[in-house]
Amino acid sequence: MASMSFDWNAYRAALPDDVEAVEWEDAEDLGRLSVSAFLSEQSPVRREASSGFVKLTGAGVSGHTAPVEQVANVMRNFQRLVLASGLSLSGFKTLRGRLPSDVVSKTLLHLDGSALAGSLVLTVIPATPPEQEIMPDGQAEFFRDDDKQLVDQAVEKSVSLLNMAKEIGPDADDSEFLAEVLDAGPRVASTLRDLADTLVQGDFDTELAWNEPGQRRLVSRLTVPQLAHLSTLVASRELAKEPTVLTGIIRTVSDIAPLRVEIADGQIETIQADDIPHGVIAELRVGMTVRIAASVTEDVSAGGDVKTRYTASAIEVLSEPEDATS
Repeated sequence: MASMSFDWNAYRAALPDDVEAVEWEDAEDLGRLSVSAFLSEQSPVRREASSGFVKLTGAGVSGHTAPVEQVANVMRNFQRLVLASGLSLSGFKTLRGRLPSDVVSKTLLHLDGSALAGSLVLTVIPATPPEQEIMPDGQAEFFRDDDKQLVDQAVEKSVSLLNMAKEIGPDADDSEFLAEVLDAGPRVASTLRDLADTLVQGDFDTELAWNEPGQRRLVSRLTVPQLAHLSTLVASRELAKEPTVLTGIIRTVSDIAPLRVEIADGQIETIQADDIPHGVIAELRVGMTVRIAASVTEDVSAGGDVKTRYTASAIEVLSEPEDATS
C-alpha cells in the first residue's frame, strides 16, 4: 500500500486570509504551537517556558558520546554568546565595566541532556521561569508589549547571527553579518568566535534550535567548514577588539611585565605593553600621569574564567611625578 503524507505547506497556503499568519518549521513544530495557543488561552500571563537544544554530530561524536571537555567548552561558549546578545540588546555593548546582574540572571540557561544514536543532544531551558520575569512582584508589568523573555530575544539574536554567517559571499565586508556584529559590539563578536572555535576543535557539525511558545522554532545548522570560516572572519576583521583611551597614574613599570596604571581612585588596571618600543618604556616612571591608547579584548582561561585584557598601542606622558616637580 502506498504511504500517505500530509502537505503542510499546501495546508498553510490554503488558510483563509482572515486567519492570523502563523509560521512553523515542520509538523512537530505546528503541534507545539497548537499546544501553546491552548495554554495561552488558560492564563492571561505566559507561564509556558521556552526550550531549545544543541545537537552535535559529525566526526567528533561516536555513537552518542563525545569528550566531556569539548562538550563543556561548547556549552560554556554558547551560554556566553546568549549572555553577550542579551547585554547588547539591553544597551551594554562595551567590554568594560561590571555586568548588570539582572541581565546575567535573565539570560542564564539550565541544561538537560538526552542522547540519540549518532548524535549528542543537549536540551537547554531558561533558568528564570517566564512568570517570574513577566510578573516580578506577582502582577503583570502594566506596559509590557509582549510575553518575550530576554533570553528569548538573546537566543533569537544569536541564532540570527549564526545564520547570517552562512550567507556570507565573496565580498564579506559588505555583508549583513559584519554590519550586525559591529552593531552588537565586541563581546558578541568574541563569543561568536569562541563558540565557533570550540565546535571546530571538537569536530562537531552543529544544530541549534529554540522553541518559544507561540513562535516558530528557530533553527541554525552549521558544518565545521562554515564554523571555521565564521571564526576566521571575526578574527581577520578584529571585530572582538574595542578601542579605548585610558588616562591614569603609573603604579608599576617594567620592561618584562605589564604596566599597572591607576585610572581612578583605587582602580588599578593591568595593561599589556608588548607592542610599545623598549625606548618608550625606559622613559616611564612610577607616578607619571599618562594617556594610553589601547584595545580591549576578552580572554578566557583554560578553566573558563573570563577576564578583560588591555593592550597598549601608544603611550603619551601628560605630567611627571609630583615629587619630581616639587
